[in-house]
Amino acid sequence: MGIERDYTEGDEIPTLTKSITQEKINLFEGSSGRTGPSQFTDEATARERLGTRGTVASGRVTLTYSLELLRRYFGSDVYNRSGTVDMRFLRPTRPGDTITLSGKVIGVERLANGNRVTVGVTATNQDGDTTAAGTGSAIVPSGYMPAQE
Repeated sequence: MGIERDYTEGDEIPTLTKSITQEKINLFEGSSGRTGPSQFTDEATARERLGTRGTVASGRVTLTYSLELLRRYFGSDVYNRSGTVDMRFLRPTRPGDTITLSGKVIGVERLANGNRVTVGVTATNQDGDTTAAGTGSAIVPSGYMPAQE
């Protein structure tokens, strides 16, 4: 079926590091079709609405990076068919931040059509502060898994 893949509880997955810039935030927000100032794209609006010193990145930015982390780990052939992610946003990310997403396999559940592999995902900024945490999973088809003993 494909390349054999092995998933073991406790395995750490390769990290993904992203720089947050105002330009990236503006492009991300513009992709939704919304126009006009927001707390994500305009400093004055951010100060007024949020009471912050400047703009922040939407939690959806970190969510998108979490999806990229998991898609790279599982492979798009698996993740695009059965992948999920559930993240909680704990602190804002701002232009100038560097976010590193990391993960660890926290469960492998045998199913009739393969194995549900669950990964704990954490996003941290350059200061080591956790900005988001959650889980992601995908059902890896039986044909991709090593033979069971």
